[in-house]
Amino acid sequence: MKYYMFLVTLFICAMTDILTYRIKNIILFASAAGLLISDLLTSNSDLISDITAAGIVLLILYPFYMLGLLGSGDVKLLALTAMYTGLYSMCKIAAAGAAVSMVIALSLCIIRREKLIKTKYPFAFSLFMGAFPFWFNLF
Repeated sequence: MKYYMFLVTLFICAMTDILTYRIKNIILFASAAGLLISDLLTSNSDLISDITAAGIVLLILYPFYMLGLLGSGDVKLLALTAMYTGLYSMCKIAAAGAAVSMVIALSLCIIRREKLIKTKYPFAFSLFMGAFPFWFNLF
């Protein structure tokens, strides 16, 4: 159930990011609240590890946000990904998402005929594609 909530959240964030280049906070907070409530209701609660994983990711990615390399929604979405999957799997998903992101950014550069620095692209979609193994419960 937890993985389906994660995939639905990623899909909704990817679609809103493609359409508006923004990730709505209400989507992220509702998903995090749903995860924390489901953690409280189950007997094998991972509440502390979920919150710790999100905090670590936020601390690590905050400088990237300050430098303008990642948007605030992307940082929050990666923290939510760490809450759902754990740090190790989040690193795998982020690496796969970065690879997909490079392909998308270079393709958009070529299509739009603009410099790579000025190209905006939806990172949430890349993260959604990076989570491909979760679609089949491979992690």
